[in-house]
Amino acid sequence: MKHSYSFPILLTSLLFVTISLSALNTQVPLWLVGHQFSLGQIGLVGSSYFTGNLIGTIMANWFINRFNARYTYTYSCIIFAIATIGLSFSIDFYSWAIWRFLIGIACAVTWVVIESCILVTGTVRTRGKMLAVYLTTYYLGTVLGQALLQYFPQNVLYFGLVVAVLMGLASLFILLTHYKLPKRKNSSFNIVPMIVNKPSRLGLVGCVIAGMLIGSLYSLMPAYYSHLGYSDNQVANWMILLILSGVVAQMPANWCADKYGRRLVLLVESFLMIIACLMLVFNLFDIVAIILLGATIYTIYPISMAWACSCVRKQDIVAMNQAMLLTNTLGSLVAPAVIAFIMDKTSNSYLFVSFTVVSIYFFILLLIKRGINA
Repeated sequence: MKHSYSFPILLTSLLFVTISLSALNTQVPLWLVGHQFSLGQIGLVGSSYFTGNLIGTIMANWFINRFNARYTYTYSCIIFAIATIGLSFSIDFYSWAIWRFLIGIACAVTWVVIESCILVTGTVRTRGKMLAVYLTTYYLGTVLGQALLQYFPQNVLYFGLVVAVLMGLASLFILLTHYKLPKRKNSSFNIVPMIVNKPSRLGLVGCVIAGMLIGSLYSLMPAYYSHLGYSDNQVANWMILLILSGVVAQMPANWCADKYGRRLVLLVESFLMIIACLMLVFNLFDIVAIILLGATIYTIYPISMAWACSCVRKQDIVAMNQAMLLTNTLGSLVAPAVIAFIMDKTSNSYLFVSFTVVSIYFFILLLIKRGINA
């Protein structure tokens, strides 16, 4: 790449965005619990964020064509900051759903910009490594966001002002890069050919399941621990343990997937997820269970992504990536609202009961497709 320093600057900008998003994703459910919102409402507010992700993914190409990559990223950061400050305007369900929806759009657009920059500037030899560094940076930023949460102000307005400063830094760094993305004649895309492609279907299913599980964790796990009587700092520590387990597992899991096959690794991971969820349902070795859960849930998506992309032609990889992000977002959108509704009607433990059901389904699906090479 001509401007080799652009990539680390891009990752630095991503770090500021991810720290803000991670802290906000944990703090929002805690604020809602403190204002006596029901679990159903908390789940719907979480789903509104993922609805924004869906819309942002669809509209990102239009924004990039209209404003170019760096300015699109900058405008997304500004929307993120304004929407976070907007949370302090009123504490009611509809307002918070709208602000979280706008934050979801902004986040999705930034992800599309970053991933597109990597795909366009990376070579066949370096693209995989760049994506791995990108994912590692994203998860490390998520861990940092949880670790720094205790230093963020608890007041909604002041919290938003801190996020605005971080978004300003993210915008400054992205403007120091030299990324330019080629304009497309048609900024929309058709994901149907990617979805009906049979060899890649299980990879797409894995993306959906990863979205369901991770979306539910971010939306409902802070509320779950808060209802159990844990303090905000304790909730953040549990989230750090969960996400850090995923960071540590990234390289070993992907190495095993390359060496022994993606279907086999996903099969083992889904089985381990069943064990971890059952341990959490019955309150057995919670720390071990959370480590196991994080190590499996956070590695399903990259392995499934690699599986699906390996099943299409090179010129279709970008379209497949868009299809995977959309299906992943759909899972993140639907699952928190459904699971939260049932938790509200039954008990908090249904969070991990539902994870057990999803894991069993994925395990059976992978087991009966043993003839598929991946």
